[in-house]
Formats: sequence, C-alpha cells, structure tokens
Amino acid sequence: MKPEKLILCGWGPYKEETIIDFEKLNTSGLFLVTGQTGAGKTTIFDAIAYALYGIMSGGMREKGTVRSDFADVDTKTYVELYMQHKKQQYHIVRNPEYLRPKKRKSGENAYTREKENAVLTMPDGSIVAGNQDVTDKIKELLQMDGKQFCQISMIAQGEFSKMLFADSKEKNAIFRELFGTGIYEKVQVELKRRSAVLYDEYKQFKNKMEEDVHLLSLQDEEWLAMISSDHFDFGQIEEYLKKRLSAGHQFEIEKRQMEEKLETQLLTLQKEIETVRQLNARFMELEKAEQRVKELEAQKTWAVKQKERITYAQKVRVLALEEQVIHTNEKNMTEMSEQNKRLLTEVSEDKRQAETLKNTVVWKKEIQKAFEYAEQIAETREQSKNNSQLLVQVQKKLREAREDYEQAQQLAEGKCRLYEQADIRYKKAVIGIAARMIKEGEPCPVCGSLQHPQVAQISEDIPDEKQLENWKKEAEQAQKNAAQLYEQALAFVNEEKQYIKNMQELDTEIYLLEEKQQKTDSFVIDYLKSHSRNSFEQECTSYLKLETAIGEKCKQITQNEILLAEKQKEIEEQRRIFIRKIQESGFESRADYESAASFIEHLGQMEKEYESYQKECAAAKEVQTHLSQTLYGLERQDETVLQEQLGRKQQDRRACQEELGAIRLLNSQIQRSLEGIQINGKHVDKIRQEYGVVKDLDDLANGNNARRLVFEQFVLAGYFEKILQAANLRLTKMTDGRYELLRSRQVSDGRRKDNLEIMVMDYYTGRQRSVKTLSGGETFKASLALALGMSDCIQAENGGMEVETLFIDEGFGALDEESLDQACNTLMMLAGKNRMVGIISHVAQLRERIGHQIVVEKHNNGSTARVV
Repeated sequence: MKPEKLILCGWGPYKEETIIDFEKLNTSGLFLVTGQTGAGKTTIFDAIAYALYGIMSGGMREKGTVRSDFADVDTKTYVELYMQHKKQQYHIVRNPEYLRPKKRKSGENAYTREKENAVLTMPDGSIVAGNQDVTDKIKELLQMDGKQFCQISMIAQGEFSKMLFADSKEKNAIFRELFGTGIYEKVQVELKRRSAVLYDEYKQFKNKMEEDVHLLSLQDEEWLAMISSDHFDFGQIEEYLKKRLSAGHQFEIEKRQMEEKLETQLLTLQKEIETVRQLNARFMELEKAEQRVKELEAQKTWAVKQKERITYAQKVRVLALEEQVIHTNEKNMTEMSEQNKRLLTEVSEDKRQAETLKNTVVWKKEIQKAFEYAEQIAETREQSKNNSQLLVQVQKKLREAREDYEQAQQLAEGKCRLYEQADIRYKKAVIGIAARMIKEGEPCPVCGSLQHPQVAQISEDIPDEKQLENWKKEAEQAQKNAAQLYEQALAFVNEEKQYIKNMQELDTEIYLLEEKQQKTDSFVIDYLKSHSRNSFEQECTSYLKLETAIGEKCKQITQNEILLAEKQKEIEEQRRIFIRKIQESGFESRADYESAASFIEHLGQMEKEYESYQKECAAAKEVQTHLSQTLYGLERQDETVLQEQLGRKQQDRRACQEELGAIRLLNSQIQRSLEGIQINGKHVDKIRQEYGVVKDLDDLANGNNARRLVFEQFVLAGYFEKILQAANLRLTKMTDGRYELLRSRQVSDGRRKDNLEIMVMDYYTGRQRSVKTLSGGETFKASLALALGMSDCIQAENGGMEVETLFIDEGFGALDEESLDQACNTLMMLAGKNRMVGIISHVAQLRERIGHQIVVEKHNNGSTARVV
C-alpha cells in the first residue's frame, strides 16, 4: 500500500481541510516529516492508520478525541485517503463518532452527535459502505489487520532501544505478541497437564490393583510371601490366583455333589416320616370319632327336652302374634285418648287467638271495600284501555271476515249453479242413465226382461250419479264454508257491540266507584293508617284458618270418642277369645303361657341347635364307620428312629452348605480380585506407554533438558536469530563492519529457561560485550537496525505481505554527522525503488540531507502541513 493523497479535516491540530499530496514526494524513496514538537507530525500516520482500519497507532490517542478544538462549527471531522495497492487505485473516506456544536442552539442541547462511518471506492467504481465492512475489506486487500499494520509500517518514537535493552522476559512478551507464539506456550501447558493427568490415571489404576490384592485374606505361606514386599509382582500374583481359583472351583464341585446326595437322602426320610404321620393321624382321628359318638349319645336326654321346648315355643309364637294384635289395639286407644287431650288444648288456644282477631273480621267488608275501591278503579281503567285495544283488533278482524264471507258466498253460489244445472240435465236423462245399468243376461231394472233388443242411449255431457254426487257435495261444502264465515263475521259484529257496551259500562263503573270511595267511613280510614293491605289480609286469613281448625278439631274429638267406645268393646272380646285359645293349646293357666313365652326369643337358636345335633350325630357315626373299615388290620407306627436319622442328615447338610458357601465366597473374592488386577493391569500398561511418550515431550517442551530451554523460547530463539541476521545487514553498513548483534549462548540464570539476551561482537577488539556498553549514537544505530530487522521478519511471517510505506518516528537527535549520514544511507537503501520510507523528526540536519519533506507548522489556532 502506497498513499497518494491524504486529506485531514477538523482532525487533531488540523482545524481546516489539509491536503498532503504524497505523489509530489515521488512514489518511492526517502522523505522527511518535519516540524516542531507537538505540531502534529505523528498525526499524519495516525490518520492513515485510521483511514485504513478505524484505529489509532499510538496507545495514548483515542479516536473519540481526535476532533480539532480549533475547528469551526461548520467544519466536519474526517480523513480521506487515496492510495495505490498492487497498481490499483482505492479511495477511502472515514469519520469518527464525535460531538460538534449546533449552529443555533445553547444549553444541554447545544451539541449534536455524528456517527462513525466509512466509505471505500473500489477500482471498478463499486462502493463498500459501513465502518466494519470497510475495515474487513482492507484486511482482505492488505492481508494484515490494523495491529499488524502499525507494528510493520511504523517504528514508533521511544521503541528504538526498548527491544535492544529488554531482558528475556520482556522479549518473550514482545515476540509472543508479534509472532503469535502463545500457541506454543499452550502446547507446553497442555503437555504438562496431559502428563499429570496420565500420571494420576496410572496411579489410580495401580492403587486399584493394590487394593484388589489387599482385599484377599489368604493365609497360606506362598501368598503371604508374595505380598510381604513393598512392590508387588502382579504377574506372579496373577498366576497364583489363577491356580488357586482352579483348585477352588474343583473343591466347590465336590461339595455341591455331596450336598445333592444329602438332599436326596433327606427327601427319602421325609417321605417315610410323612407316611408314618398320616397313618398315626388316621388312628387319632378314629379315636376322636369314637369319643365324639359317645359324647353325642350322652346328650340324647338334652335333645328330647330340647324338642319339647321347641314344640311349646312354636305354640306360644302363634298365641303371641294374636296377643300382639290386642296390644296394638290397646296402644291405638291410648294414642287416640292422648290425641283428644291434645286437640282440646289446641282448640282452647285457637279460640283465644280467634278472639283477638274478631274485630278485624267484623269490619272486614268495609275495610276490604276501602282497599278494593282504589284497586277496582285502577283495574277498571286498565280494563277500559284493554277493551279499547281489543275493539280495534275486533273491528279489523270484522273487516277481514266480511271480505272472506263475500268471496266464499260467491264461490258457493257458483258451485250451487253448477250442481243445479247438472241435476236438471241428469233428471231429464234418467232413462238413459237406467239403460247404462242394463247388462246382457241380467234382468232389466225397469221391466225385468232378460232380453234387451234396443237399449236407450244418452248424450255424452250427461253426468253420472257419482259425478253429480261430487258436485252436490262440493256445493254443500261451499255453502257450509260460507255459512261458517258468516257466523264468524256475525260473531265479530257481536264482539264489537259487546266491547262498545263494555266501554260504556266501565266508564259508569269508574264513576260509581269514585263516588263510593268518597263516602268511606272515618274509622275504616283510621284502621288503614295502622295496617297494610297485606297485614289485613293475613289477619283475615288467620281468623278463617283458626275458625276452620276449631271446627275440624272439634269434629275429630267427637269421632275419636265414638271410636274409643267401639275399640273398648272390640278389645274385651279379643281378650276372651285369647284366654280360650291358651287353654286349648294345653296351657293350664295364663301364667304357664307367659312362662313358656320366654322360649320364643330363643326358638330359632333352639331349632338350629337341635338340627345341628341331629346332623352331627349322623356325621360322627359315618366317620367312625369309614375309619374303622379303612384301618382294619393296621397298627400304629413309631417315628422316633426316623426323626433321629433325619436330624443327623440335616446336620451333615448344614455343614456341607457352610463349607460350600465359604468356598464360593472365597472363589468370588479371588475372581473379583483377579479380574480387577487383569483389567486395571491392561490400563496400567496402556497408560504407562502413553505416559512415557507424553512425559518425554513434557520434559522437552518445558525446559527439563540439558539446555533448560522451553518450547516457546526455542521457537522465539529461531525468530530472534532471523531478526538479528536481518538487523546485522543494516548495522554492519552503519558501523563500517565494526559491530554485529549476537544471541547469547549462555544461560544467565540456572533457574531461568530462556536465552534471548543480546550481545554485540566488536570486531575492533575481537570480543563480545553487552549492548549496554554501546554509546548513545551506537545504541541508536543498533536499535534502528534491530527495528528494521523486526519489520522484515514480521513481513516474512505474514505470508510475504508487501510493505511499500514505512514510517520511522524520531530518535535521530543522538547521532553525530557521520552516523547520521550512515543512517540516512541505510534508510535510502531500504527504500529502494518500490518503497517509501518516511522519517518523522525535528532534527535540523535531516532537513539538509533529505530533499523530499512534509513540513508541519504549528500556529496559535492549529497546525498546517505542506509538501516540499
């Protein structure tokens, strides 16, 4: 990238539009940016960097603060760059975000904000707009970002000697940032982490194998000898456990066979014992059956008496039902008598209450009339209104009925005329009609002859009887419909008259009611003042209810007295009959009957007990007979010997099971430990191999080697030597071959793992010495050479990117005449034919040596720049 023209407006010290035409400086060679300190020399490079990437080159400058304090209100703040890249022309306009005063505002609204923006015009005339889009496009074109551009294209003020005198730690930080070697440090960290992880995994699996060994509690001498050492021979342990497990499985098989044999013997003994038990149980059942039969025979007397008690109880139950009817009648008489007493009390209370309401009833009609007059007047007026509405409706219906009647009457008259005319034609042709009825072979309806030589004929328009009958019916129906409609119309006429009459009567009624209302007595009006219509109606209703209730209750009392007398006679007759039935049932007296009555309560239970006894006797005898026949010729057996044999076999089986459980548990423990050792052993072998490789890489990368050099420093040392080689190309010329920069081969501190210190070879003395021993001018030459070497290496490492413009900021003030000439000659050679090198300096001697200049002049109201 070569700048052709730079325009600054309202930018830093440049208050107005300032044009810097780089084409006047030629397209290659050395040029000088000169002016007073603080005039704005470095601002030119800042503006180029901002135009390209929207950033500032100096860490102390921020793009939000670049608007010129000297700029007028109307002046905008922006940079505009015309540049050439790979023989193509580009144009960029970019402005930062800034506040500028408004033209006619004051106070808090006196400023307005301009938003940051950028526009890039491509060689083909196409436009890329937007701050980030333009920046991304520039990165694509120049193949570097803004940070890389500032590092490569600007050797900034104060940076000359920084790298020369920096210690190894500072160099590491600088190179890591310039060459992006932080990834190698990450590799070191990852190798160390991976090595530690693998070692932890190795220890974990090794510990698990040791735990599997310690879990076994084997007591033989061979095992104890193997685990007595601090370090286990897991191969030997694995072989021993396999041998021990095989022997354990064989022993387990033998014990399992012994257990199965004992199980078979136990099963045989248990079957024999069960057979003996079943036989003896049958003999015990026979003895119990015989004993039960004897016990039931002993209860025979009880059964006879129980049967007698059941018979008495059944008779008493029948008599008790009849007696219950008598008791029910007596209870009803008692209740009826109590009802009469209660009714007499209620009648007395009702009469007392009726007396308090008597005056209201006496004046009932007058009071009702007083209430009713007003209601009747309102109702009559409402009736008159409704009657008037109904009259209108009836008059409308009357009109419609008259129209319907007239139409029906006309229709009926037409039907009648049709029928009458047809009837006349029919009567005139009656002989012809009779002739229609004559059939050959049948007697004539007139003369009775079977021969019909000449039958009378009739014209075709004469109707037959059926058709004539239909016309007659239609005429009669039409007359009937007309008559019905006439009756309806007549009814509406009567209704109309009635509604007119009703209206007259209602008007008269309203007049009379109003006249009666005016004649109401004063005492009735006083009553109305203290009572409402509802309370009056309630008192009247209550009085009527009381009168009705008194009458009904008195009537009920009379009826009850009659019934009581009748019931008394009925009960006495029932008692005489009941006494007779007691005697007929075999009871000598009522006392005997009442004594036997206690059996009724237990009759059901006695019947069940007696029936159960009968069934049990039959069942016991049947069981006794069956068992006697089954056990005929057999004897009881003794199971003691068999039980003793069974006990000994069970003890043998338990002992066998305990031994079998112990060996199974031991085999399981050995199997588990063996599997754990084998599985974890495979992991240990695999991890050991990987750990060996990773650990070697970790030691190599992190400085655990003879040279104590870590991976990143090794890479940085390679970059550093390339920088020194590039720097020595310039330093040798600037010092007439006296000095050469070398990387120290000695480790300065045994605890540090780097060796990026710089030594200088002085060919006048033939010895190496520290760069700190160089004079001021010599230091500048070495620093400039080192900075240019760094710039060359950075370009090479970034894909061979082209840097066609380079700025060097200050640092020439410490050079003598000869050194200044040497530095200028070196920079001119650096510029060559295709590169522009700009020196930013206020040193007066440079103005005489460098013909192409950008002169920046500082004034009280800002700075200006011009190309010389």
